[in-house]
Amino acid sequence: MNRGIDAVLLLDGRESVEQLLAFTRQLDRESALRALGEGIQANPLWIRMKGARLAARAWPEPMVAAFGHFTGEQKSLLADLAAQLREVLEHHRYIDYPAAELAVERLATALRARFGEEALTRFRYTAIPRGGWIVLGMLSYLLDLRPDQIGVPEPGVAESGESQPWVVVDDCALSGVRFQQFLQRCDTPTVIFCPLFAPGELCRAIERVEPRVLACLNAEDLRDVAPDWFGATYPRWLSERREQIGEEAYWCGIAEYVAFAWCEPEAKYWDAEAGRFQAGWNAWPPSLCLKRRVQAARLRAEAAGTAEEGLAQAGIALQSTEPGPLKSAARVLGVPIGESIAVAHFPRASAGSAPCFQLDPTAADMWRALLNSGSLEGAIALLLEDYAVAPEALRRDLAALVAELEDIGVLVRR
Repeated sequence: MNRGIDAVLLLDGRESVEQLLAFTRQLDRESALRALGEGIQANPLWIRMKGARLAARAWPEPMVAAFGHFTGEQKSLLADLAAQLREVLEHHRYIDYPAAELAVERLATALRARFGEEALTRFRYTAIPRGGWIVLGMLSYLLDLRPDQIGVPEPGVAESGESQPWVVVDDCALSGVRFQQFLQRCDTPTVIFCPLFAPGELCRAIERVEPRVLACLNAEDLRDVAPDWFGATYPRWLSERREQIGEEAYWCGIAEYVAFAWCEPEAKYWDAEAGRFQAGWNAWPPSLCLKRRVQAARLRAEAAGTAEEGLAQAGIALQSTEPGPLKSAARVLGVPIGESIAVAHFPRASAGSAPCFQLDPTAADMWRALLNSGSLEGAIALLLEDYAVAPEALRRDLAALVAELEDIGVLVRR
């Protein structure tokens, strides 16, 4: 058994099966883990982790781990992913098309209540690409907008004497950066910002800071999860956060996780070495999100067409149900690495990495035979189908491996 491969736990079994099924919208554990694996692998961060593999088991509790030779920075990114998965499985908000329609109805009601039906017929309407145009399309039917009311503000609007407000629609606002960029590009004198989902504190901050903004209306508030995430360290985190994002930021919180049937907002992480925010992890299964499906297909095509060796491998190694009485221990995960198998045992209190060893090709065949048959005799019968060796010699070697694996706790008898 050779050591040296890293194993980082991403889903540690503390999350309930119900949360996993609800997040992936799957009917069984195995399908849910495959969907979760597809979501992890549809990330540029994952693709760049050369030689990395995902492994999972559904029973007795769902677990997922990443195996590979990881740098310190990559281990930190995987730790961020693990924390993100814990949060989104417990607190996530998925907006499918029917839910989006209901939210847009609430937004239309808020606009009517604030400005009146007649004023809305005089306003102009635009959107922040690309999700905003989907929301604006729904809103245009509910407000019965004319085609000439919808468009993109032309340069020089301020000089043209146009006085009617432009209603700027988006599917969500998590920090207000995209809206801030819109204001920098357009000189419209009066703006009403309408993100479908946004933290209420962010909307109020935009109204307070931006003199051109007549109102900032959303359909539903997003919760700030930062106080819960950081607990007693929240004041220190908030101070560091303000330094990172600068004084120009509207709001320093972290909005709860939200995704739409058309896209999942891009996550960010602070790259201390680069001194800026970089694209982080997205977690939603591609089957639930159009943008993620396109991204997953593009990444697969790039990986297949690249000449670069050792890119992270697609597909999740899902351990099958073991017949017993010889079984892998409850928190053991293994993944094929070439002709060998990497095996890691994550203790109950484990968080992050765990000791990992690699079985050579012969020992890997023995491991598979033991788990597939559940007994020493059954494993011998399976191995004799492929190995031309004396049965007694095979029995001795296999018994020695079983004793070693039982001694270190990765193989148990039930």
